[in-house]
Amino acid sequence: MSFGYPQLYANGLNSNTQIRRSTDMIYQRGGTYEVVLTGSTYQSSMQLEVDLYSDDNKVGSMSLVPYDVTQSGSTYTYRFNIRPYDYLSNFVESEHYQYYWLNDWYTTNQDININNDYPNKIKVNFKYGYKYYSGATQVTEYVTSPTNNFNHYTDIPFCATSTGFTASGFTNTGNYFDYVGGSFQMGKEKYYLPNFDQELGTVIGTGLTINTTDINRKLSPMSQYIMDGPSVPEMSETGRFLTDAPRIQTIQEHENYVLYFLNGQTGDRQISEADFAVFEFYDENDNQIAYFEQQINWSGTTYESPTGYTDTLRIFGLPCGPKDITNIYAIVDYSLVAYYRVQLFYAWPTNNSNRIGLGPIGPSSEGFYFYLYDNCGPEDTRLSFMNARGGYDYFTFTKFRQDVKKITRQTYNNRYYATNLSSADRNIGRTVKTFDTNVDREFVLESDYLSEAYGDWLEQLFYSPIVYEMKEDYISPLDRQDKIYKDLRPIQILSTEVETINTKHKKLNKYRITCKYADGFFVNKGF
Repeated sequence: MSFGYPQLYANGLNSNTQIRRSTDMIYQRGGTYEVVLTGSTYQSSMQLEVDLYSDDNKVGSMSLVPYDVTQSGSTYTYRFNIRPYDYLSNFVESEHYQYYWLNDWYTTNQDININNDYPNKIKVNFKYGYKYYSGATQVTEYVTSPTNNFNHYTDIPFCATSTGFTASGFTNTGNYFDYVGGSFQMGKEKYYLPNFDQELGTVIGTGLTINTTDINRKLSPMSQYIMDGPSVPEMSETGRFLTDAPRIQTIQEHENYVLYFLNGQTGDRQISEADFAVFEFYDENDNQIAYFEQQINWSGTTYESPTGYTDTLRIFGLPCGPKDITNIYAIVDYSLVAYYRVQLFYAWPTNNSNRIGLGPIGPSSEGFYFYLYDNCGPEDTRLSFMNARGGYDYFTFTKFRQDVKKITRQTYNNRYYATNLSSADRNIGRTVKTFDTNVDREFVLESDYLSEAYGDWLEQLFYSPIVYEMKEDYISPLDRQDKIYKDLRPIQILSTEVETINTKHKKLNKYRITCKYADGFFVNKGF
């Protein structure tokens, strides 16, 4: 008896479900990714053993039974489906970065991006092999663990001259998949197909269905956030930054803001270029009054221009609030600034001598605009929250705040008596003692009236798993004086109320949320 994995084409493609971007493999919750096995005999106990790896460390194993077994002549075909989303989500960790360095973007970039302990991204791969029982003996394809790599395949762009690739139009681009925290397959997106198995990626369905001129972006839910081409329109259906926030924001001079984006090389060898960040400052007459550019990728680091196939894709943060700009990059006189603009650019490779001299060449992201204002409202509470794309967004509540402390105690009775007294017992001691005290610190915030589109984005705050109250940055007298800490206080959103008014042309919503501090409040027990 013999078993093997058939190939649809000479390049090794086993199933059309392998034709997809490396960034799309894991996101579709209902997605099934198929492995096809054929053999000369029928084995009722046939299983596919699949080992799951996160950042090259084995983290789990699946034993799959075939969802379909068919016979054609003397050949039996076993079909298995891999569904990795839910299990692998346990290994993605994220926190807002806690500190940065005064006037030192290089070291800040190393700590908050390259060496981030909570990057909200893992590199994933799978190895598989079959096993079955022959009587009481287990027969395995492998010796100790499965060795077959599950690979992804990418369509080859149309070329004017022959590329030398096989006529199938696909090529094996490796076995690493990029799992970035975020809901790229959910919500109101046009890429979500209800009531269908979510086989989204480079192609939809089965067979050779490539029939568009920009297949990777149009049919790839996450690839819209990987702008890896040299020509990016200013206004586009795609967005490089990992946020659904309005691209025009209002911000105060003392506030922080961080834009998050994908940087590096994907598992299918697509280079996501983000070489420079460009900051442009304008006065009220739209005259540019200040400009500076900041290099993001350097030679000698993991994120130098790639020369091989190493998967380096990662979420990067670009601090770009007025406070961040002053503390990290440059001194700007904000009394003259009406608004400023932030955008990512591509440039010459990091190992090219023209890189620094020529600087940024063209945009590789959309532009983000920040209009400065001074809050004249009665409140000024700024929240940071993880959004649906895996980055962090920011919003300031300016209308109302009410703080409440809720104290609950558990007590027990302990009647007082003294053995050294000859007189009758007297009530001179504490008989009801405290066993435990809980302090819940809650507060209520209220927003201004917001447009319906603005409110749709803000709803991500209400169901976000990670929310912080942001106070102003500070330098600790107990630490280095060039190390700036972010005063982040974890909170939970308990409830939300919406008040709606209808104007002549649009509907406006006011949001009122109840929050609870998520850090413990220690209280001594009774005596």
